[in-house]
Amino acid sequence: MKQPAKKIFYGWWIVLASFLILSFTSMTGSYGLSLFYKRLIDYFGWSRTALAGAISLSRLETGFLAGVEGFLVDKFGARRMVLIGIVLSSIGMILLSLIQSLLAFYLVFVILITFGRSLSSMVAIDTTIANWFIRRRGTAFGLLRTAVAVGAAGVIIVAWFIDQYGWRTTFVAIGIATFILGIPTALVIRHRPEHYGLLPDGDSELHEVEQSNNNDDENAPKEEGSDIGMSVMKALKSKPFWTLSSGFGIRIMVTSAATLHAIPLVEDIGYSQTMAAAVLGSMGMVSIIGRLGGGLLNDYIGTKRVAVGSVCALAISCVILAYSQNIWHIWIFVAVYAPSYGCSAATMPAIKGDYFGRLNYGSIVGLSGMVQMAGSMLGPVFAAYVFDTTGDYRFAFLTFAVLLSISAALFASLSPPRYR
Repeated sequence: MKQPAKKIFYGWWIVLASFLILSFTSMTGSYGLSLFYKRLIDYFGWSRTALAGAISLSRLETGFLAGVEGFLVDKFGARRMVLIGIVLSSIGMILLSLIQSLLAFYLVFVILITFGRSLSSMVAIDTTIANWFIRRRGTAFGLLRTAVAVGAAGVIIVAWFIDQYGWRTTFVAIGIATFILGIPTALVIRHRPEHYGLLPDGDSELHEVEQSNNNDDENAPKEEGSDIGMSVMKALKSKPFWTLSSGFGIRIMVTSAATLHAIPLVEDIGYSQTMAAAVLGSMGMVSIIGRLGGGLLNDYIGTKRVAVGSVCALAISCVILAYSQNIWHIWIFVAVYAPSYGCSAATMPAIKGDYFGRLNYGSIVGLSGMVQMAGSMLGPVFAAYVFDTTGDYRFAFLTFAVLLSISAALFASLSPPRYR
């Protein structure tokens, strides 16, 4: 008798839905925003530091919100948070088309768009993926993080739309598309497999990996069904929490600056916005190699080793960018930066699951985000300030290379994870 076909584990459908949300957010937000950067500066006459200040303030807000979001996601589930975030982002994008001053840009971007995109992106989605996967966690996060790369490649579409219809109309189009595409996709998300009679990875019984060691240790993590992991207070007192938060805070400082200033930098050395958009899109596409490869490596050689290697490669790429004087130098930078950026992106959420477990993943990762916010806030403004005062970005990216070396040393100092 023919055996019935095995159903696809629902966790993979959640990965797909999350992929679609993150790819669109990347295309129209984190990467796409850089396309509007010089347009807004040229139109309103703002300085780069003034506009980058809004970006950094939004990073500050995201960091502060991350801790609260983590608790809300753990308590109410990710789907509600994502739906609320999509609605706020849609309204914010449409209102952004109406701005007439820097103050208006700050208010709309920081209050509505940043809050909305923060609710609907990393903390909520990463918590969901960590809940649905243990053994395949690295692979799941690797696949998910390719969404950012696909979105980066899509910035060419945004660039074309701006050229054809102007930046105001483009903001309206993004707002409408966010709502139409985001709402039905978010409805696919489910918080924990146990709520639906399933177990992580689609296993028929709880896998040994989650039955953490140290059964005789009175300080061993609490157990609640299959949810084994650290309490929030224990995580906050642990070395891995501060080591990972500091190390990835440095990494985010660099990548947030590189993403925002890549297009202006390419234009500054004499190339068109179309070429600059192609470079940014290529950064995204090439990073897929690192995102997928990093996800697989995380499952096979361990997240700690991958974290060290990826930030070392990022440091090398910063030195290359600091001395870039033509488009060929930029392409060499892309070839080194993009895979290492993608690899570290896939590693960041996976390694936190390995060190802290699933029990309070959202809350712990959210609090870690509050620490990391310093990097994401300082990076864009520091690079903009260096440019405004020296006329180029060299000193900024050489500084970033030194800081990334410190990040690698921090990761190397970690002891082996307990929840892997």
